[in-house]
Amino acid sequence: MHIAIAMNEPTEIRVVESLDDLFRLHYGRLVRALTVMSGDREQAADAVQEAFVKAHMRWRRLQHYDDPVGWIRRVAINRLRDGHRRSTRKNAALERLQGDVLDTQRDEVHDAASSRRGDAGGVMITLMHLPKQQRVCVALYYVDGMSVAEIAAALDLSEGAVKFHLHQGRERLRGHLLPQQQGQRHE
Repeated sequence: MHIAIAMNEPTEIRVVESLDDLFRLHYGRLVRALTVMSGDREQAADAVQEAFVKAHMRWRRLQHYDDPVGWIRRVAINRLRDGHRRSTRKNAALERLQGDVLDTQRDEVHDAASSRRGDAGGVMITLMHLPKQQRVCVALYYVDGMSVAEIAAALDLSEGAVKFHLHQGRERLRGHLLPQQQGQRHE
């Protein structure tokens, strides 16, 4: 038996007896947070699912952890980072081979991805322009509802570093979104 505190209801304590219960309580929230981090819901869902599969394989030991959801979150984040590294290396190789053709294709892919996700305002693309660490901190703070201390523990950073990344992320977003909003008002 494991006791979990639901993040959406901080005063409520729920007893989690199985991985199935843990999955039902946290899957959606983890996918939403990792979607913001990665910019792709399918990649986020795959990462969270893979993390839960790994948790299932280690459940006898994991169920005794103080924060099994934190372990699952960490595995999912690592999965996304590995995928990002792999994708970055692949794109770099393609760019070396194909030259400038890839740049126009990438813009079309981002536009198509935004419209496929119903992101008409381009919020996901705007977030993708943030440096990775800022994007991760912003996603965990605003989407997953984690505190600065929880983010620091999950990412193995100091609380000051998390605050810095959140501040910088907000400043970059503000700088990117304000000109767009002002342009829409003048139309």
